[in-house]
Amino acid sequence: MQCSFILVESEVPENVGAAARALNTMGHTDLRLVRPRCDRNSEKAQVLAHGSQAILNAAPIYQHLSEALHDIDLACATTARHRYEKYHYISVQELPQRLWAKGESLQRVAFVFGGERSGLNRQDIDHCDLITTIPQGNPHPSLNLAQAVMVYSFMFSESQTGVHIKDQRLNCTPMPELEYASLKQSALRLMKRIGLAERSQKYATRSLALLGCEDLYLLHNIRACMDRTLDRLETRQTDHVDS
Repeated sequence: MQCSFILVESEVPENVGAAARALNTMGHTDLRLVRPRCDRNSEKAQVLAHGSQAILNAAPIYQHLSEALHDIDLACATTARHRYEKYHYISVQELPQRLWAKGESLQRVAFVFGGERSGLNRQDIDHCDLITTIPQGNPHPSLNLAQAVMVYSFMFSESQTGVHIKDQRLNCTPMPELEYASLKQSALRLMKRIGLAERSQKYATRSLALLGCEDLYLLHNIRACMDRTLDRLETRQTDHVDS
């Protein structure tokens, strides 16, 4: 599983530079910037990137989060505050096990961080599959942006995630290859096909992000069966009208 780290509307150049350094120390290289409000080429950013300027300078810049997620299978929105919308918050402590349980169906994951002042807006959160947070002993102040990036980059470093793959129940059963991103899109098409409300579609796709590999494969079979049944019903209806 490859990890990408996306900073949205970051304002402090030191944080952007320190984030690049955090990724480098944990073996990550994929940093992406969305609507940055500071100059990554500034002296402050470059100094804090110390030894990691290559990652900082190579980070692509996007105007919209959806563009930065173009090759991502599953996106995790990070937040430090409770929101009015009903969300299921996953602790960074249990997130690795949740994601690794999906097996080979999950190839690339993104961790999305909001700006220093107000974090991610609702529109950006809607582009993500699940919401994750870092538990704090004190709610205020929240962690610095670069510190939060450090926590997630550490939790998903190769040395850390290796200990979370010891699920013998999953590993003992060979399963056909299943791509998480394609399953999510096919499930969305089915929900639209049966007329499920858009609000419910969002809840359903976020629930997909909580499922393990075996559950995803079962859901894939259910989805395929429903599509085939609907195809037959539509064909019969068309034949009946033509006759």
